[in-house]
This record gives sequence, structure tokens and C-alpha cells, in this order.
Amino acid sequence: MPFPGRQYGYFSGGDKVLNNPPSRSYSPPESKTFLFETHHVYTTDADDVFMVEGNLIFQTSFYYEQSISSGSSYVISSSDSSDRGTLDFDFRGFWSRTTGKLCMVGSSYAYSKEGKLLHLAAVLKINNLRKSSTIRTLVTGTLDSLNSIGDPNHFEQISLLMFPQANYAYTMVSKQFSEGCPRGADVQPMSSLRLSQTRTICDMLGGSNAFELEYTGSCNSSKSCNPFGDGIGYLPSVISLSMIQCSNDRLSLRFLIEFRNDSYQGYYSSPNLNTSLIGEGSWDAKSNRLCIIACRIYDASSSLEKSHVGDCTTRLSLRFPAILSIRNTSTILGEIWSEKPRNEGGFFDRVEFRNTGRYGGGIQLQGLKYVYTEMDEVEKSCPKKNPKTKSIKGHYPDGYSGNLGFSMSIIKGSKGRIGWGSSDPLAVGDQQDQRFPSLIPSSSSKPKSSGVESNSSSGLLNISYKMSIMLRSSELDGGLNLVNESSNEYLETEIQISAEGVYDTATGSLCMVGCKHLRSGDKTFSSHSMDCEILVKINFPPLNSDRRSKIKGSIESTREEIDPLSFKPLQFSGRAYYRSWVAESIWRMDFEMIMLVISNTLAIIFVAFQIFHVRKHRGIGPLVSLLMLVILALGHLIPLVLNLEAMFIQDSERSVLIRGGTWLEMNEVIIRVVTMVAFLLQVRLLMLSWTARCYTEKKKTFWIAEKRGIYVCVPVYVIGAIIAFLVKSRQNVHLTWYYIDEIILGSSRAYAGLVLDAFLFPQIIFNMFQNLREPALSHFFYIGITLVRLVPHGYDLYRANSYADIDDSYIYGDHGADYYSTAWDFIIIVLGIFFAVIIHYQQRLGGRYFLPKRFQESVIDEEFPVDSEEQLPLRYST
Repeated sequence: MPFPGRQYGYFSGGDKVLNNPPSRSYSPPESKTFLFETHHVYTTDADDVFMVEGNLIFQTSFYYEQSISSGSSYVISSSDSSDRGTLDFDFRGFWSRTTGKLCMVGSSYAYSKEGKLLHLAAVLKINNLRKSSTIRTLVTGTLDSLNSIGDPNHFEQISLLMFPQANYAYTMVSKQFSEGCPRGADVQPMSSLRLSQTRTICDMLGGSNAFELEYTGSCNSSKSCNPFGDGIGYLPSVISLSMIQCSNDRLSLRFLIEFRNDSYQGYYSSPNLNTSLIGEGSWDAKSNRLCIIACRIYDASSSLEKSHVGDCTTRLSLRFPAILSIRNTSTILGEIWSEKPRNEGGFFDRVEFRNTGRYGGGIQLQGLKYVYTEMDEVEKSCPKKNPKTKSIKGHYPDGYSGNLGFSMSIIKGSKGRIGWGSSDPLAVGDQQDQRFPSLIPSSSSKPKSSGVESNSSSGLLNISYKMSIMLRSSELDGGLNLVNESSNEYLETEIQISAEGVYDTATGSLCMVGCKHLRSGDKTFSSHSMDCEILVKINFPPLNSDRRSKIKGSIESTREEIDPLSFKPLQFSGRAYYRSWVAESIWRMDFEMIMLVISNTLAIIFVAFQIFHVRKHRGIGPLVSLLMLVILALGHLIPLVLNLEAMFIQDSERSVLIRGGTWLEMNEVIIRVVTMVAFLLQVRLLMLSWTARCYTEKKKTFWIAEKRGIYVCVPVYVIGAIIAFLVKSRQNVHLTWYYIDEIILGSSRAYAGLVLDAFLFPQIIFNMFQNLREPALSHFFYIGITLVRLVPHGYDLYRANSYADIDDSYIYGDHGADYYSTAWDFIIIVLGIFFAVIIHYQQRLGGRYFLPKRFQESVIDEEFPVDSEEQLPLRYST
């Protein structure tokens, strides 16, 4: 059978039985893809007829689309067919080798939008399933319901489309490209890298590859520069090549070529076949480039069953440049053109494309070199500083140490904070950068001075960078405003800057000349149109500096202010993550795990002391504030709920900053188990106090005091929560509504930690209303739990001055679970000690001892022993 065991394809229709999964915090674009699995093929009495058994699995989540885009080199991820959005049919039928038709019947079940179970019966018909196929062959079909219209189990027709993979013949490239790429750009073979015998073109382009389209300066949507004409309503900015199949000799391959409006919309969704091409390409070893011939897919909008291939006049070429420079930092370059005459319909101008950092351009080849071309301009723009003394030399990061990459967490313009970004070295001196193991700069990059190494007399080192910054569109001005003409304050625009210059290892200063591509709206111009009159300055903190030190820098235009490409200076800062600091953070994470286990273990011990205290003195149970016990129980329950899947589910998508693995996951499970034990003991203590209060003779008095305490505590907590949310929202006034829920959750979690720090507050209020003097709380309990809550804040004060500030790696004293800062740490420690002292004296002098005497009610001086289980508390208010 000319069908592989697993064949992927696309479908349309079936909205009634193929619903999207339940709403989530982030819902990816819908992907209408399916998988056909052939299980068995049997011969029959007829020579050319075979019986076939298999499954047809529909999946609307993006996980299946990732496998579609990756071609046959990736295994599709499993999915539970009982989930809404997944439909699995079991089919059995017959295939005719003569006609190429497959007819099967089968059944499945699904849930309607109302949640009702549907029993589905269907017939599957597939056409063009022949022994051999070419670029013009499409396998199409339909899935029809066997239930009559009006039946609850009836569903509308689903049309199918597949690209055949068995016995495919590369007829187009073998004829057209026997002598290279006709009408392609004239590029010298030596300017492109060759492919090694061990790394073929299929290895280089396997899976899905996205590229940025670059148009000429005169191109716009109204002229003939769109491969699909003006009918699609937009000028494509991104092209993606998704490999369908590779030939046996690994020299030819097939692509689904999709043209998209932007990089985010529909990145994981099914392609729009009306703006896609089907192409086959072959590697030309003479010119060192891939030549592709592509064809249009017609009539795919109404029903995929009617789709067909035609108009194979589109050509593409793709190569791997041998030399990178400040004007070309892409490791893949290509072009698209039309073979039609200029005056004929469907003709479009030549369009270039290249891979960029945001599309994961990590393809590297041995022999790739970087050439510094703007060093003369760097020498003019970056004046030399007086050399530093040798005593401080070497305190700044070495150029080859891998410490020079960083994130720009804050970018400020004339209107305040306007964005963020990242910056990574591309080439360093005359050695390869560790982030690009296959990138070998040319020997010509060595400075003329003899001191190239970091320990030389000059300490100067040539270096190049790739910088990507995201800026809010509404804050752009001058030359930056050419990037995006939108004024929507919630939109962000990406600016790519390539830069090269000199790094001074003695002072930690870096000065570079930068270039950025000129863009207008969503359109990028070719590499020949670049603004290279940009100056970038960066200052790195010393290796032995305060861990809170930041990398600071600026990006400014050297043009005159009246120049339309000029823009106001941008200031940025980012956290330095030196490798020595990261090593310390790994040790700190291990230490914090141990501290967290010890902390929860001590909490178990202190709660056990209180349980023994309540059981020993039965009259004490009703005197414990139930609100306080509920807060303590929730303090252990919430972390368990938030991390439930960490205990019982092995999540393959889960990742841990800096380090991970079995050892870390095992420690986390131990932490969850200890937290669970502490929670159960808290619940046990709550039950003992509740039961004791229900059976005491003074239960009415105690319940009145409890209610009054709630009337005081709840408003205080609510007002505090409102203030915390307002402060948090004012700090993030520029965030979009998409992040509002995260602001609420983050503020709520941190505020809950503050309420837990002040867990003694309800007991203080309860004692005040009852004017109690009895030892309701064991000294081990309230002092021990107070220490458990305060030690993380004391540790945070120490950690802030001793370790690198990597917030996401905090395990003990997590900044997301409480208020942690120098001011808050001090306030919470003082507040916790203050509450513990109040409880201590309340249990000695009375619940209202700190109030003026006129507010203290008369108290019965009669005392009763509480050692017996039948006796009541020592003293109670009258």
C-alpha cells in the first residue's frame, strides 16, 4: 500500500464534534490537523483490492501541529482521545490499487458543546492514493456521517487533505535545476558554505523554519511584490518552510511553504493553504545552494477535497553564507522570484528572506567566519581611555568567559520605561564565541596591537553583538517610529541591532557601532538599506562587585536631530549573571531546599506541641482562635494545591532555572510530603479546638468573641488587600489586560504570605475581647511558628548582599509567596516579634493589659486549676 504507517494531514469542518478544549489562561491558535494510522493491510480474492484497518485521529490542539511541521523526523505527541477537541475513529474498508480510492466505515464517540455523549458512525473516502506521486499529486477525501440529518449524532462533512509520501518522484527539480537555479542571483560559490557528507540539507532544514521577508524600498502592497497578489489583503512579512519529506539520498526534499502576516499569528495553527505553496528542492553542490520549485494550491478555501496543484512558476533559492558581518548576521539567506514575464498576471518582484534571532536561527556550519568591517568608525566614535592600574585588572569579565551575554530588563527613553530586550555576543576577538560553537571569526579580526588576549598590556578586544529590543509602539519617536506606524500603547515592536566594537577588559566598558534594518509598518527592507549611524555603549560591573550591580548602557543615534532617521537616546540596564555567581546560586538552591525541609519539619514539631498542650489541658481548647488556626492550615494547603502536579504527575514540559533533574525533583517531592504532614496536623489541631468549643459550657461567650474578632480582622485584611493591589497595579501601569490576572494572582499570593506572617493577630483580638489570661497557646507553639515565619526574612536580608539576585531560583523565602525587600523584611521581623511579645504578656497579665484601665473590665480574681480534663479555664471575663 502506498501509504506509510503514519500519515499526517489537514482537515476543515467538523465544528460540531471537534470543539476546542476548555478555556485556559493562554489558548493557542487552533490547529486543524489529523493523523491516519494504518494498522493492517490484507489481500482479498480480487488482485488489486486490499482490505485496510486503521485509525483516523483528529486533534485541534497545537501539539499535533508541531509534529506536522516537523515532518517525519519527529514523533507525534500522545493525547487522550477522551479530551474535547480530539476525535479518534476506528475504520475498516477496502483500497483499490487500480483506481487509487480508499473507502472505509467506522465509529467513534465525542461530546457535544452541551456535554452530551455522541455516538458517531462515518464513512471515509480517500482519492488519489496511488503507487507513485509527484508534486501535483494531492491525496484528498471526505468524512461523512452515516446518521441522517436531524439525528443528534449527525455531523457535517469533514474534508481532508494529505501530501503523499510513498514512492514520491522528484520530477520537477530533476528537469528544471539540472544546471543550477535559473534566473537566480549571481552569487559566487565560494561565498556560500558547502555541506559536509555527514550533515545533509535535510539535517539543516528538518522541521519548520521561519524567515523574515525583505522587500525593496519601492515595494508596497499595491504593486507586484506579493506572490499572491493584492487579493489576500496583506503583504506577507514571514515565510516558513516546513519539511514534508526527504529523499533517500538526502539531497532532495519537499516543503510546505507558507506566507504569513506576522510571526505570532497562527505560528502553531494549521497553515492557510490559500497563501501556501507546495515545493520540492534539490541541493546544488556546484553553486552551494538549495534550488526550489514551488506550485500554488488552488480551491482550498471552500473544501479541501477540491484542492489541486497548479502554476509552478515560483522559484526559491537558499544558501548558507560563509562570512558574517555587521550588515549580515543571518546564517541562512534566500530569495523568491517568479518565472513569469513582467507584464503577465501573477508576476511579482524578487523578494529576499533571511533567518533572524527571533525565529531561532541557530543553524551553524563549520567554517563560518565573522569579518569586522566598521572598526575604523569604531576608532573615531570610541575614544580611548587612560589605562587602569594593574591592581584592578582582571576584576571585570573576560571576553572569552561567556559572561558578556545579558538581558536588558529595563529600557528607558525620553518618556520613561518603554521596553526590554536581550543582547548576545556573536564573535569575540579571534576565537569562537561559546554561544556559537561553529562560528570561527577570521584571522583578520585580530586587532593590530599585539594585545589581543585579555591579559595583554592594552586589554582591548574586538567583539560583535546581536541585540534585540522590544519597545512599546506608542512610545517610539523619530527614526524609531519608522518601525511601526501604530499608536496602540499595548503593541510592541521588535528592533534588531547588530553591532561591533571594542571591549576593554581592564575597565569593563564596551563601545560599538550598531546597524539596524529599516522597516516601515510590518515590512522590512533589504540589508542594503540599513542605518549604521548608531552608537552603543555598555558598562559591565566587576566580578567582585555587589550581586545587585547591574549592567548599564545606552543606544543613541549619531545623526543630526533634524535627520528623519535620528532618535532620542535609549538608556538600558540589566542584571549581570556571571558564571561564578551562577555557581553560587546552585549551591544556594541546594541550601534553600534543606532550609525549607527543616522549616516545615520544625512547623510539624511546634504544632505537635500545641496539640499535646490542648489535649493535656482540656479547658484550653476553646480559648484558641479558630480564625488563626484556619489561616495556618491554609498556609500549608495553598502550596500543596499550587504544586499538586509536581507530586503526582511527571510533566515533560517542566523546567527549572539553572539546574534540574532527578535530584531536584526528589527534593521537591520531599518538601511536598513534609508540607502535607504539617497541614494534616494543623487540621487536627483545628478539629480539637472546634470540638472543645462546641462542648464547653461557655461556648456562647467564646463564639461571640470569635465573631467579633472576625468582624475586626476581615476588614483589616480586605483593606490591606486593596492597598496591595493598587500599589501593584500602579507599578505595572503599562502592562496589557492580558497580564491583569497575573497581577491579581501575584499580589494575592504575596499578600497571603503577609497575613500568614501575622498569624497571631486573630488570637490577640480574641484574647482582647475575652480578656483572657490563660495560656491558650503553648510557648513552643507561638514562639516556634513565629520563628519559622521570620527566619526566611532574616535570611533574605543576608541573601540580598551575598548571592546573585536570580528571583526565579528562590526556593526558601520565595519572593512571589511573600513581601521580601529590605524594608519589608525589617517590618515583618519587628511585627512578628511584637505580636509574640503581646501574646506572652496577654497570657500573664490579661487580654487587655495594654489598654487604659478605664477600658479594662473587672475580672474575677477566682482562679481554678486547669490540670484536670473536666475543669474549665483558669479565668474568664464576666
